[in-house]
Amino acid sequence: MVGPITPPAGGISIHIERLVSLLQHEFIFDYIDEARTIKKEYFNIRELNVFKYIKKFKNADLIYIHSGNKFLKKIHILIGKAFNKKIIITFHGFGNINNYLVKPLDKIIYRLANKIIVVNNEIAEILKLPKNKYLLRPAFLPPIMSKETLLPEYLINRINEAKSNNKLIICSNASRLNIFNNQDLYGLDMCIQLSLQLRDIGEKFLFVFNVSSLDEGYELYKNAEETILKAKLCDHFILINENISFVKLIESANIVLRTTNTDGDAISVREALYLNKIVFASDIVERPNGTLLFKNRNHEDLFRKIMEHLINIKNKIINKEETNAQFIEHKIFYKTLIEKTIFSS
Repeated sequence: MVGPITPPAGGISIHIERLVSLLQHEFIFDYIDEARTIKKEYFNIRELNVFKYIKKFKNADLIYIHSGNKFLKKIHILIGKAFNKKIIITFHGFGNINNYLVKPLDKIIYRLANKIIVVNNEIAEILKLPKNKYLLRPAFLPPIMSKETLLPEYLINRINEAKSNNKLIICSNASRLNIFNNQDLYGLDMCIQLSLQLRDIGEKFLFVFNVSSLDEGYELYKNAEETILKAKLCDHFILINENISFVKLIESANIVLRTTNTDGDAISVREALYLNKIVFASDIVERPNGTLLFKNRNHEDLFRKIMEHLINIKNKIINKEETNAQFIEHKIFYKTLIEKTIFSS
């Protein structure tokens, strides 16, 4: 498995974690970690140990690439093919897909992979892949709620207190804070603006926004803290930087927001839908059925859409029965994919 390993938690690292958990009794896994946080138990690409990197590839039957870095994707494929290894690569996203151009050489390198998985149709169109080369497969894998880490006690207390006062719980998150197209990529600024608008009309709510890592975006985080403080929004908005289980936060929420200005196939959106929550997301990419869309980077449209659905949100009945059906389907799909790839001619 090549890609970011938790912590910190992000869409790709959570996908890898759940995929390994799903298949842990079928295959032996080794890792090349690309996360900014270096962990002793995993070899990290940032160690720049070429010999260790090469050894990982030589010992593998299959290289499964989840890298979010365009350069590293190509390096991994070329090194894998140099050792005649079978390769699967998942494209979890492509930055600004509306303006992205794939160079002819990039296309040639990507097609060296034995199988390519794309998480949405937009990526497939950008890559212009042959029909027999790629599979369209959302990145979502169902969480095993019983194995998810409980939220910190202080946060549970704040949420329970809010619920006892009939407040709506709204949540959103970011793996890290950064700027894309000169805008707040994860839309933390939009979440703060929405909270101001809801407070000013007298709505009762608590908004929890979690940032998994401050390796990037520390200044953005501090600026947001100052904005919340100056606006006297602390009773309505909690901004935290912790490695929490976001799916456990979703479980406690009434509304989940995905305010990104670029995206792949957001796991948090599918997690929220899986848990029968009301989800609002930017219309920057195709979203799963059941998602309520608002115009990308449009504060007023987000507020208007929230208000349109507020009565339904307040009366929402959560009655989602857990089932093993999704786990079984995903396990069969990925087990079959890996085995066919390894033993293909």
